[in-house]
Amino acid sequence: MDNLTHTLTGMVLARAGLRRVAPGATLTLLLAANAPDIDVAAWAGGPLVYLHYHRGYTHAAAGLPVMAGLVTVVVWLFSRKREERFRWLATYLVALAGVFSHGLMDFTNTYGIRPWLPFSGAWYSWDISFIVDVWLLGALGLALALPALGRLISGEIGARPGSGTVAATLALVFLAGWWTFRDFSHRRALAMLEAHLYGFHPSGAADSESVASSPSGLPPLRVAAFPTPGDPLAWRGFVETEGFYQVLDVDLRRPLDPTAGRIFYKPEASPALEAALRTPTAREYSSFARYRYAMLESREAGYQAKLTDFRFSAERRNAFVCTIDLDRNLQLMVERFSF
Repeated sequence: MDNLTHTLTGMVLARAGLRRVAPGATLTLLLAANAPDIDVAAWAGGPLVYLHYHRGYTHAAAGLPVMAGLVTVVVWLFSRKREERFRWLATYLVALAGVFSHGLMDFTNTYGIRPWLPFSGAWYSWDISFIVDVWLLGALGLALALPALGRLISGEIGARPGSGTVAATLALVFLAGWWTFRDFSHRRALAMLEAHLYGFHPSGAADSESVASSPSGLPPLRVAAFPTPGDPLAWRGFVETEGFYQVLDVDLRRPLDPTAGRIFYKPEASPALEAALRTPTAREYSSFARYRYAMLESREAGYQAKLTDFRFSAERRNAFVCTIDLDRNLQLMVERFSF
């Protein structure tokens, strides 16, 4: 998730009661809710290095307790001048809640996390949240804004202002209910995708940009549904069959049209494509991409292979692109990766 959502989540957790657990708990939660993203420092090594380390060790089950410990030390450094005794265990537990909220939220979107590092580099994601969930942002922001408005009104009429605990607690209840609803919606979208055959058109006319012509449809080998911004009932569907991939919109309010969307035919195996996939950049990218698509283009100087990931087609057209240039002897000329 975006860092604004992480920050608001930390503030809501504090308001919901965790700020009473230890002195400086609000600061602890604000830092802890963002701490795993310290891996942004890997960007100094370039996009590929960042891809290798992002949402890696700092987001893993083994790394989150370490991040909580680092946050605890930072809070202690800020509070050394206070006369009260620093509560190490209580502060650490609060920090642990903050970093856990970060890992859980990142798990909900399509990018995912690698929770079992260093033992396994496998990616896991829930695929129910867009990278910036405007509904969740609105709920968290409202939970924090209402108490401020309430204090303003209370000051005008002389009443005792509220603490904001109720609003924050309701925001956390909304969060749990929202994820439950999104999970149900996601499962429904997957069921709709699995219920059809693909690769045929009622009129029998083939169109490489929309549908493929086949006497009988092909069953899906794999399906996925990725969230879209704004509309919680609209998903970007992905279908893999024996010969092609298909990307189409899924709207839970209407029947699915299996002939809609775009067809991407699987590339034929070739020495040039195999050589491109063996390059270091392509190998790193392939370990990250869960729904990789490879395109090979023959050029005057040689070949260009472009690797993309269908997960991000709903976010940005050119997001997460790996490009490999080879000469006519299949020797590497240029390899690059960009967000």
